[in-house]
Amino acid sequence: MPAAASAAICLRLSIAEPKRPNGVEAAMWRIAALLPMFAFLALLACAKHDPVDDNAVDPSSELVGDASATGLAAPANAAAAEAMQQASLPAATGGLRWAYRSADRTALFGPAGTPAFSIQCGKAPEGDSQLVFVRYLPPTGGGNATLSFTGNGKAASVPIAAVANADGRGGQWRATISASDNARDVAEAFSGPGTVNVSLTGLAPLVVPATGEPRRVFAECLAG
Repeated sequence: MPAAASAAICLRLSIAEPKRPNGVEAAMWRIAALLPMFAFLALLACAKHDPVDDNAVDPSSELVGDASATGLAAPANAAAAEAMQQASLPAATGGLRWAYRSADRTALFGPAGTPAFSIQCGKAPEGDSQLVFVRYLPPTGGGNATLSFTGNGKAASVPIAAVANADGRGGQWRATISASDNARDVAEAFSGPGTVNVSLTGLAPLVVPATGEPRRVFAECLAG
C-alpha cells in the first residue's frame, strides 16, 4: 500500500475514534450523576420531625380542665375539677364544725359547749328580725371594733362591741344588725362552697366552712 494511502486511513481512524476523558473529567461526570441523590437526601433532612426527649411521656388521660375558662365546654371530669377546687380551699380552723340549735335559731361553730363563734336569728324589741354575731373571745381593751366576713368572692363587715361578763371577768364581742341592713351582704359570703374568713380587728381570722347551718340562720332571718 502506498505511504500516502496508509496515512490517509490512519487519519480517518483517528478522527472516528472517540476521545477518552481524562481523570478530572471522569470525576466531574461522577459527581454530576450523584447530584440528584444528594438533593433528595437534603429534602428528607428538612422534612424530619423535631427530636423527642427520651424522658417524654404521653399526657395523662386524667388531666382536669380549667373550670374557670370561658368559651370552653365543661370538662368531662367535672367532679374531679370540683374536688380539686375544694382541696385548694383553706381548711376550717382546727377542723371544727357548725352545729344548729333550733331552740333559739342559732348556728354555733366550735367544740360543743364552748363555741368560738355563733350566728343567731333573733327578734328586736319591736318584733323585727335581727342577726346577732358573737365572737367568744374576752375583750382585752374594750371598746368597738369591726367584724369582717370574706369568702366566696364576697366581703362584708359589721361594727362589733366588747361586752363584759356580769362579774367583770372575761366577756365576748357582740354585733347586732337588722335584716334590712347589710345582712344580705354577710349572707352572700356564706352562699358558696368555700370557706369564710371571720376576722376581728387586730386578731387572727377564724376560718369557718360555709355549710347549711349558718345558711339556715340567714334564710330564716332574711325571710322575715
